[in-house]
Amino acid sequence: MAINYEFYESPNPQKDGKRTFHARVVGFNRVSTDKLAQEIQEECSLTKADVKAVLVALADKLAMHLGEGSKVFLEDIGYFQVNLKCGKEVADAEGMKRAGVSFKSVSFRADAELKKKMKAKKVQRSRISRHSLPLTEEQIDERLTEYFATNPVLTRHKFQFLCQQVQSTAGRIIRQLVEAGKLRNISSPRNPVYVPAEGFYGR
Repeated sequence: MAINYEFYESPNPQKDGKRTFHARVVGFNRVSTDKLAQEIQEECSLTKADVKAVLVALADKLAMHLGEGSKVFLEDIGYFQVNLKCGKEVADAEGMKRAGVSFKSVSFRADAELKKKMKAKKVQRSRISRHSLPLTEEQIDERLTEYFATNPVLTRHKFQFLCQQVQSTAGRIIRQLVEAGKLRNISSPRNPVYVPAEGFYGR
């Protein structure tokens, strides 16, 4: 399979009216640990449960070593390391005492072998909608009504695929549906899971 891409307008910090575009990967699929475990099982003597246990343990050990300030290298995959941030601007020794240093993110740098494999991949312009599919409120309601007829819950990822929206647009539309009282989050704010509110989408 080829890597699908589409062109998106680049930000213009100079505000000089000049338009430029950049290529960005287009994809609505997310590969889970279960899927990776299943695929790896098919290529080795380990069971899916064994593979998944190893992947879960790898994630735990990765977090442990990164939490100790170590850089972690996975052969043929790449390098992981922790990035930090300062809560306040630091200009002198006194500022260092009040910097409020904390975790920012984990950065990843691909290994040369992984880059080599990726360079061999073909790329093609996406055949699906250029950006988010322009749907009216009525069309979104129709798709959700049909979806909830056979599915009890909805996630942002499922909505993104269902309505062919990019991630940011999907999140914005879902927030609007929640504010309008059409959807209700039955999980946590960080990992929302939505169900129809009373009187909507066939409920």
